[in-house]
Amino acid sequence: MSARSLGDFIANPPASPLACGRAAAMFNTAACPAPLAASLAALANRPLPGLTLYKFGSRSVVGSYTMPDGQRVVLKYYYPSGAVKRLNYGIRGSRCHRSWLAGMAFNFIGVPTPEPLVIAEWRRWGGVWLSKSFLATRPADGVALDAFIRSHGAGHPLMEKAATSLRRSFARFAEHHVVHGDLKANNLLVSDSGEVSFIDLDAAAFQLAGSEWESLHDKDRRRFHANWKSDPAAAARFRDVFDPP
Repeated sequence: MSARSLGDFIANPPASPLACGRAAAMFNTAACPAPLAASLAALANRPLPGLTLYKFGSRSVVGSYTMPDGQRVVLKYYYPSGAVKRLNYGIRGSRCHRSWLAGMAFNFIGVPTPEPLVIAEWRRWGGVWLSKSFLATRPADGVALDAFIRSHGAGHPLMEKAATSLRRSFARFAEHHVVHGDLKANNLLVSDSGEVSFIDLDAAAFQLAGSEWESLHDKDRRRFHANWKSDPAAAARFRDVFDPP
C-alpha cells in the first residue's frame, strides 16, 4: 500500500478526463489503458446487444461484456428515478460515483474488489441535474459466498482461507474507518484461492469519524452475521472475522 493517506488518495485519485460525447467522463489511469478507456466510452450511452445480464431493472442495468480484443468487463448503467433523485445525485453525488470512488479506495487500502475502469455521467443545469450514469469495471473473480456454502458446506477447507481473507479486509476497514454498507452474502465473492472480493459498493463510505464510524461499522458487522442465522456451521466459521467491538 502506498505511503499516501486515504484522504489524499480520495482527493487526488489516479483518474484523467475522457471524451465521451456529452457526458463528463474519467478513466482510472492506474488500471485502464487509454485505448481500452476509449473503447468503453463508446459503450457508455446505453446497454448494448451482447451484454450478459446480471440485473435488468428500471433504475439500473448490469451485465458482463466481452470486448473485441477478448477482455471481459462489467458494465453498469444507472437511471435515477424521479426529479428528487436526479437533483440529489447531481448535487451530492450519485450511487455510480460512490461506487467509482469506493472501488479505487478499496484497492488502495488492499481490500479486494474489481478495479473500476471508466465512469461517465450526463448532467444538465450546471451539473445539478443528473440524467444517467455509466460505470465499467473489471469482472469479479469467484462465486457468491452463500452459494459456495450451499454447494460445499461451511466445513470446506477453502472456508478457513475465506475467513482469513475477510478478517484481513475488515481489519483494513477498521484501520481506515471504511464501511461497505451492504454486506449481504451475495456481495461477497470467494475465489478458487479463498480470497473474498467485495462487490456492489454504492453504499460504501470512508474516512468516517467518531460515533458515525462506530455506528456504521456495527451495522456492517450485524448485517454480515445476519447472513448465517440459519446456518450454525457458517456462523461458527465466521464468528471472529470482525475485531471485538
